[in-house]
Amino acid sequence: MSERRWSTYLPWITAFAVTMGFLESAVVVYLRAIYYPEGFRFPLVAMSPVLIFTELVREAATLVMLLAPGALISRKRLERFAWFCWSFAVWDLFYYVFLKLLLDWPESLFTWDVLFYCPWYG
Repeated sequence: MSERRWSTYLPWITAFAVTMGFLESAVVVYLRAIYYPEGFRFPLVAMSPVLIFTELVREAATLVMLLAPGALISRKRLERFAWFCWSFAVWDLFYYVFLKLLLDWPESLFTWDVLFYCPWYG
């Protein structure tokens, strides 16, 4: 395979990360609809062990998916890590953009994402 410039990959990896951000936010929309049909509130609703396991594996799969583009286009470890960092940053940013568009959440840039720290409450 011939070497291409990184700029030829950047739009595609960015598009991949943006669409992954949407998919991740869609999962949150579905989980909130199932567990909080009257609106999100505390205390958190306990999830079944099967669903907790599924969420853990989904999170691991997300990391593998964010690693994959860099692994496919680069042979150098540092470049692969750089592509992962770019993908992760774009994915995370657009995850919150789509949550704002779909759920009008977070209320502000200063809202703490408590669920980011304990998403598998059970």
